Amino acid sequence: MKIGQEVVAVDPHYFRPTEVDLLIGDATKARDKLGWVPKCSIDDLVKEMMACDLELFRREQALKDAGFEVRNEYE
Repeated sequence: MKIGQEVVAVDPHYFRPTEVDLLIGDATKARDKLGWVPKCSIDDLVKEMMACDLELFRREQALKDAGFEVRNEYE
């Protein structure tokens, strides 16, 4: 295998042409038509998401400290 040689190809047919960069939800219709109400506030949701991310970082750091290679999900 040569440096720069293509080893994996993706058929453009499988690309998602409707992919968007920003998704913003609006629960107004669900609230008005279905009587839906959220179970937690946006502040509570953010706190929960941050707590999960921090726990993930702690686990990754523990693995790194133990000598394991931990790859970033974006690598």
